[in-house]
Amino acid sequence: MAKDHPTGKSGLYAAFLELETPEECYRFLQDVCSYAELSAMEQRYNIAEKLMRKQSYTSIMGNIGASSAIISRVSRVLGRDDSVLRRILEKNGVSAGTED
Repeated sequence: MAKDHPTGKSGLYAAFLELETPEECYRFLQDVCSYAELSAMEQRYNIAEKLMRKQSYTSIMGNIGASSAIISRVSRVLGRDDSVLRRILEKNGVSAGTED
């Protein structure tokens, strides 16, 4: 395994639990991520919201500009039984029939 491969054991994950507001989280992510990395994460979250609302790949590609490969990857994540992303979206009321 490469030295820099994510293990889930870094202090980074505990640091997320210290964040108290969306603004603080955003500022923390700006500190540790490049603009491209942060944009990619936001895009994937937005794709997940749209997939949960049953929007089509074509619609998502047109509205967000994401590739079908990225949309497919997010869809696979949402389809897993242990998907934390799906659980968070459901907890926040994102489901078929809800609006942006």
